[in-house]
Amino acid sequence: MENISEYIAHFLTPDNPQLEAIDRQAQARSDLQPSIGMEVGKLLGLLVRLTQAQRVLEFGTSLGYSTIWLAEALRETGGQLISIEYNEDLYQATRANLDAAGLTDWVELILGDAALVIDRLEGPFDLILQDADKALYPKLLEKCIRLTRLYGMIVADDALFQPMGVPERLSTPVHTYNQRVFSDPRLYSTILPIGDGVTVSIKVDH
Repeated sequence: MENISEYIAHFLTPDNPQLEAIDRQAQARSDLQPSIGMEVGKLLGLLVRLTQAQRVLEFGTSLGYSTIWLAEALRETGGQLISIEYNEDLYQATRANLDAAGLTDWVELILGDAALVIDRLEGPFDLILQDADKALYPKLLEKCIRLTRLYGMIVADDALFQPMGVPERLSTPVHTYNQRVFSDPRLYSTILPIGDGVTVSIKVDH
């Protein structure tokens, strides 16, 4: 598997130079969960371009790594990203990184609790990325389904936390989320074994 990962990494390049700067910022901190990584970032960029997405919603920015992957793709499609971050320090870091990346015009960055902000949002969205507090994954699922357009996508990062042996406080809600999306007849789902795992669900029914 290591050889496979190295082979894939040989082909992947960041869509925006600021992504490498964020990697360096993250390495200098000890208070962050790992970012989505290059493979998942490239997947998000592909999905936005593939669907010609116009409205995308993101829960959790960290330093803005995933935010920049999404915004760079939306710059090409002419779309807009709404991104929600609870931590004010990370919110300010994301704002600075978006400015350095030249992408502020494509992002509405909101400081707040996703569990509260989501009730103020109006759909439909073409794509929703769930990468916030893991406890929110199952709690926000029903609202995410409601906000997603028919044949739009809900993408959840860190989908393989349970088999990776990640502590239960993080892995259990993600496992619960996976159980729910795979049993929900409104969704057609799969899990991709890239990064820490990505669950991709398409809304096939209201």
